[in-house]
Amino acid sequence: MRRLINSLKKADIGLSCILVCAYFLALPLTITINAAGNSFLKLLTIPIAGYFAVSWFFYREKLELNIVHLLSFAYLITVVMTLFADRSPVALQYVRGYFETIGLMFLITMRKYTENEIKAFEITQLTLLGVLITLGFIGADWYGDRNTMIIFGTTSDPNYFAGFFLLPMAVALKKLRDNKIYTIICAVLLALGAYMVFTSGSRGGLLGLAVMIMSYVFINAKGTKQRIIGICTAIGMAVILWTVVIPILPEDVSSRFSIQKIIESHGTGRGDIWLSMLNTIKHSSWELMYGRGIFAYHEMMIDGKLMHVVAHNQFIQSLYNQGIPGFVMFILMSSAAVLRNIKKRGYISAAMLGILALSMTLTINPSIKAFWNLLIYAALSFDKPEKQKEVTYDIQQ
Repeated sequence: MRRLINSLKKADIGLSCILVCAYFLALPLTITINAAGNSFLKLLTIPIAGYFAVSWFFYREKLELNIVHLLSFAYLITVVMTLFADRSPVALQYVRGYFETIGLMFLITMRKYTENEIKAFEITQLTLLGVLITLGFIGADWYGDRNTMIIFGTTSDPNYFAGFFLLPMAVALKKLRDNKIYTIICAVLLALGAYMVFTSGSRGGLLGLAVMIMSYVFINAKGTKQRIIGICTAIGMAVILWTVVIPILPEDVSSRFSIQKIIESHGTGRGDIWLSMLNTIKHSSWELMYGRGIFAYHEMMIDGKLMHVVAHNQFIQSLYNQGIPGFVMFILMSSAAVLRNIKKRGYISAAMLGILALSMTLTINPSIKAFWNLLIYAALSFDKPEKQKEVTYDIQQ
């Protein structure tokens, strides 16, 4: 144990980094809950958040704040504003969830991490990718005919499952590009990860993966030639997956990627929901400012029955629930996460764009850790420590 501690000190990796890595690696536990209704990831988060809160009093360096922190706080204000429309116990619980989620982001990211610690976070994401793939193969069940995972008897929604892969696969792309040591490992992980997204049957997940890969190519390519090569490679991989993988999938899964099936089902009814919610928003009055409540459902007739539905679209849902301020602040917060990292850590920007593409078919709430964990990455300080000046001494003999 002492040798391990000494080796971590030499590598410039502290306890804070180790705890954050443990939190990131425990991402799949977000789908499992105990008898009290708390996820196992939340139970793990409590002591981690407690450590960071206490360690603030002993942190000697300057606390880091950036545009992601500022806009996340502004977004949190728009969440609180929804209490003017709905102060029910459920709404209060949801608002508290946003405070806890964004508060954890502040606790983790307001300290500076070394370059080696940033690399440790990346290795953690590669490990997480391996864990997700393993769960998809040996620890999974079929959600109908769609592949997903089961942990402690809880089955993950396939769309959530697909979203878990975006950041780890973006890191794998970075390692594949920058480090020859990881070439074979990352290539295998990327292929298996793409297979998991396909077999999940998540059209939003597939869209998010495609946007992430294309964004990564455009952000990191040096010149037009590299962009063309990267795009051609991505298209070639897509063709192989489309022509080889999809035909061997169960019929219910493969048919979900059919353009005809999407049109006939109106995106599994999402198109009808979106039109109905947008029509309601169009005729809103004070709701445009305060929203209808952070936990508001939309009432509409479906197959002759009055149903309470959600948008399955973060942009429409935020406009419906939080009004124009919440809609605008979500876009600004996400845009800041993309723009802040686009030059030095393009893989984070690419992953965020992928998550935003996925959110076209998924409503983001405090339990969607694939988004909020990525926001933590986007807010981390990536400034390299200043190199110590070399001091030489003339020894007179």
